[in-house]
Amino acid sequence: MIAQNARVANRRADPARQAFVVALAFFCQWAAWPATAALPPVEFSAASVEIGELRATGLEVRLENGRELEARADQWRHQAIDRVFAAVALDGRLVDGQPPWKATGLSGRVRTEGHEADLTLRRQEGGVEAELVIDMLPLASLADIAGSTDLAGWLTRGTVSARLRYAGKAERESALTGTLRIGDLAFDSPDGRFAAEGLDFVVEGEWAGSDAPGADLRGTLASGELLIDSFYRDFSDGTLDFALQPRWRQGNLSLENIRLTDRQFLQLRGRARIPSGGDLQNASITVDRLELAFPGAYLRYIEPAAATWTLDGLSVTGGMVWSGSWNAGVFRSGDLELRDLSVVDTTANRFAFTGLEATLRPGDHRFDSKLAWRGLLFGRINLGAGEVALDSEPGAVALRRPLELDVLGGRLRLQDFRIVFPGRSEDLEGEPDIRLRVGLEALDMKRLTAAMDWPSFEGKISGEIPGVRFQDGVLEVDGGIRVNVFDGRIDLQDLRIERPFGVLPSLAGTVEIQDLDLEQLTRTFSFGRIAGRLDGHVHELRMLDWRPVAFDAWLGTPERQQEKNDISRQAVNRLTTIGGGGATAALTSPILRLFNSFSYRRLGLGCRLRNDVCEVRGIGEDDVSVLLLEGAGIPKITIRAFNRRVDWPQMVANLLAISTDSPETPGN
Repeated sequence: MIAQNARVANRRADPARQAFVVALAFFCQWAAWPATAALPPVEFSAASVEIGELRATGLEVRLENGRELEARADQWRHQAIDRVFAAVALDGRLVDGQPPWKATGLSGRVRTEGHEADLTLRRQEGGVEAELVIDMLPLASLADIAGSTDLAGWLTRGTVSARLRYAGKAERESALTGTLRIGDLAFDSPDGRFAAEGLDFVVEGEWAGSDAPGADLRGTLASGELLIDSFYRDFSDGTLDFALQPRWRQGNLSLENIRLTDRQFLQLRGRARIPSGGDLQNASITVDRLELAFPGAYLRYIEPAAATWTLDGLSVTGGMVWSGSWNAGVFRSGDLELRDLSVVDTTANRFAFTGLEATLRPGDHRFDSKLAWRGLLFGRINLGAGEVALDSEPGAVALRRPLELDVLGGRLRLQDFRIVFPGRSEDLEGEPDIRLRVGLEALDMKRLTAAMDWPSFEGKISGEIPGVRFQDGVLEVDGGIRVNVFDGRIDLQDLRIERPFGVLPSLAGTVEIQDLDLEQLTRTFSFGRIAGRLDGHVHELRMLDWRPVAFDAWLGTPERQQEKNDISRQAVNRLTTIGGGGATAALTSPILRLFNSFSYRRLGLGCRLRNDVCEVRGIGEDDVSVLLLEGAGIPKITIRAFNRRVDWPQMVANLLAISTDSPETPGN
């Protein structure tokens, strides 16, 4: 029997049953054949055959001895998904029943692209059953068979094994059940954001077809490594169990009853919806409950991503329960509970939060959301215990009333604090927007310098920071910070810090210095004694990894200072070392050895730093040198720098050496 084209017209009928109808047509010519005679071979060929949405071209079928069946098709195409499949061949044998038209099934091997699978068909009353068994098929070959060149380009290795069972009945919905096992999966996306190595997982499930077809799936990620953007997990330390129920309704995909379970460390329940056409921008995700137990959840799921902010290597204990949703790009946070949560930086000793307890119910103004802690430590600055009332809205949290803390012998007043989480508005993506306003009152500089392990000096820090914003990884300070120190003041302005908790943090800002007491300053840093006042600035300051890489700085006596002031022998030597020049008078002469101090009229030192080179300037200059100090009285000394371009690392080394030298003593 030869046909140019064949079509099974009833597209609403079950496709598997339609295929069986075509197969029965092969047996019709035997209906009148004598039962005792040998059955002749039967051949069927067609240029194309359509069964529902499936179209086969170049089809050839041959039946030998009423039992042995061979079938070939050059190409298969599924109209609905517009996908072309490679050539498929079937070698099988009819089972049960004599003559052939009474056969109840078919058992054979399916081959395509050099790969094989076992296929079994069984005719049941009112329907058909089929089973397909695949064993260790290379995933790359499967991608080639499906025509997915993009996916094949990602894959480097992996195998798939499966056992799929299909049952189609006239009186009930068709059903597909099976087990799918992926072994030793490895892939890598071209941009490096997605990758896997040695990943093994198993999926079991049932599929039911109807007006709203769907499936019940469950499985386990058993071993291997997985990278999804900034998320990384090594499953060698434990498995992750998952379950979900995909449903298709009018072109929309919904994922119901999503479950993720990692022993006691992670428990998640949620659901998701993806509009027709795979429009992820308008997708919605709802987390009904996420429960994390630390330290396991931190080590397995949070630490790899936190490393971007240098927040890896932390000691985290306690627990957290959270709910929230993401709908069309808008984030809404639900209830949050912190249960005796402690986060301690045991590696770098930057901070420690202990005993955090919180209960937040966003949008529920009848409930008092609050946050409490037993201990709060930044470096060696201890803020102690405290509690704060919060005003919580979906996607945002803020202080309900100002918070005051006793800090370093003074007061810190947190007047305003607000966090807006990513996705709450179209202008905010990727990172939270943090804003705060802080007042400082009489913080003791001596206690601060001790806590920071800096040279000890006295003074007070007071003032108000009218606004601090943290958005897109950048911390910006509105207004200025005033530090009252050395009987004068230092103003920090236009501060901007990029990646403050990340790799290679960058700082930009301006420093204004006014009316410092030089004697207090030089005594603090073991520079030697210099009397008088000091003004200055640091403009165009740029720091990378907290080290200066560029600035334009000036330190000098103000023009309003007219009287003479004293400078010690040690300070003269120090200033000479910094400037890279020398004193015009020989301080080692027998007469000058009698003097421990000298008089000066004015002094000044400037540095413009670029590319690790400091361009030195002073209070005056000539063709060969820069004037750093103008002497007065007898004996008169003058300090000049003859090297106008000084190596910055060497200059820093000289300053450090000066600060660690022994203090000045009489006759030195």
